[in-house]
Amino acid sequence: MSSLDDVPLGEIRRHLHHLVALADTGERPRPTRINGPDHPMPGHEWVIVEDVRSTRPHTWWIRTAEDSDVSAVYLSTPESMAPGQDFDCVLTADARRIALAILAACDRADHAAAGITRLEDRRPEGDTDRAH
Repeated sequence: MSSLDDVPLGEIRRHLHHLVALADTGERPRPTRINGPDHPMPGHEWVIVEDVRSTRPHTWWIRTAEDSDVSAVYLSTPESMAPGQDFDCVLTADARRIALAILAACDRADHAAAGITRLEDRRPEGDTDRAH
């Protein structure tokens, strides 16, 4: 039996970071801001700054457009020509599939890093099922 005194601080930090990440995905986040009708893209906006150490912030912007007839979301990535101003339009059905695939990949990466094998992470040999 080991006590917490025997656990390295780095391991505690990794576990805490993992728990905070899980908590952040436990419920839908509230918008960072709501752009009014006078804004070029009126609607809800979520701004996510990645937790990376670099010379510039890695920021993602996700927006809805209240005045659009299309069911879509608009994404601006850290690699955009003008981050926060240059947006790609993604239909909501595709955006949902992308979001769910990212969550599934995060779960897989967390389990692999922890050395945990899950039954659903294994596919039978020859299974070529692809996302559509």
